[in-house]
Amino acid sequence: MSTITILKRLAPFETMLSSNWKTQMLSWLTGQHLQPTYAEYLSLNQALQKGDTAMDQVIVWMMQNPKLHRQYFETALFKGLDQLAKPIPELNAFFSTVQTLPDWVDQGKIEQALNFTHRLGINNGFILRDLSLMSGYLYPGFNQPLLLTGALKKQAGTRLAETTKWWIDITETRGLERFNAGFTSTLYVRFIHALVRHQLKKSERWDAQTWGTPINQFDLAMTNIAFSGVVLIGIRALGIFPNQDEVDSFLHFWKYIGWLMGVDEKWLVHKESDGWKLLYWMQHAHPQSDHSSFELGSSLSKEPFERQYRYLKPLQQKLAYRQHLEVTQFFIGRQKMQKLGLKHRSAAWFAYYLIARNVVLYTSAKYSPKLSQRLQHRGRNIQKLGLALYQSKAKQLASMHQ
Repeated sequence: MSTITILKRLAPFETMLSSNWKTQMLSWLTGQHLQPTYAEYLSLNQALQKGDTAMDQVIVWMMQNPKLHRQYFETALFKGLDQLAKPIPELNAFFSTVQTLPDWVDQGKIEQALNFTHRLGINNGFILRDLSLMSGYLYPGFNQPLLLTGALKKQAGTRLAETTKWWIDITETRGLERFNAGFTSTLYVRFIHALVRHQLKKSERWDAQTWGTPINQFDLAMTNIAFSGVVLIGIRALGIFPNQDEVDSFLHFWKYIGWLMGVDEKWLVHKESDGWKLLYWMQHAHPQSDHSSFELGSSLSKEPFERQYRYLKPLQQKLAYRQHLEVTQFFIGRQKMQKLGLKHRSAAWFAYYLIARNVVLYTSAKYSPKLSQRLQHRGRNIQKLGLALYQSKAKQLASMHQ
């Protein structure tokens, strides 16, 4: 009989079964028990120790001749399998899977999700940066690959520009078609994840008994939820109330992105309540915040001072710094801000301004197609302008995967 090894990062099963008024309320809201069954607990433990099987196999093949095989992979990714001099079974197997849309993908929902995303305008960026990313740093399991690969030494603006460029690519109309930037950049990020996973698993510095597999299935799934379910929570807090069709299409879009990124379908959510359940589990799958939380949070908070504003640069940098701190404070509170090395503000004034603005604009847009269309057009332009704040970085990233 094999022995089951429970990772140190994962709380005991008995702890996850504990209940209080918060868990009871969330269980009522989601219509299900948040606490896992023992089978689900073991599945979570297993997911923390599993990588991306399909891409990991590509990396094993690539390491037989790293330089040449990487060229073959990039040729197949950006130009197609037919551009290779001869068939390569490992690449044929991988690309035949990712180039075939899953039966459940609905292109109508993908298009609806893009329109909805564009209408969110600047709100999406504030939530991803000041809620999803900042609160993610509170969980050390996410931070370990950054620490051990030296990514912490990158300026926060560089890391943010990389993520923003990828997000812009995937949310472009037709961006997920086979040779368009959204599709290819997602698979390239997946490739880099697998490469990092391969290197860290060999490193003596990686503590597998504590952290499991680097960039594992559960952490990948929770990152996907940070872009989907957490954004839906955030926009409501900021005064934007989507209808059920918008929610369903938005989750559907990110389910497909998660699938492309190598997340097993069992960890992809199609209902908000499933995402909330996994968010509850996540709190028990990480130890308390540590020095990495402090370093990453503090670094991200100062990122506005790296921005290249065209006019009144010092003034706009200081203003953006304060605005982001106020939005973060609104979402996570002063106590968690301290764990991230952030200075609290007297009040979250900018968040209150966004709420008032959004309630008026987005409520009115429900009754005015013209206003809704204007929000969509202007919102997308603002989203693209965000990348331009990192002028030199944006130019490098523009041709990153071509």
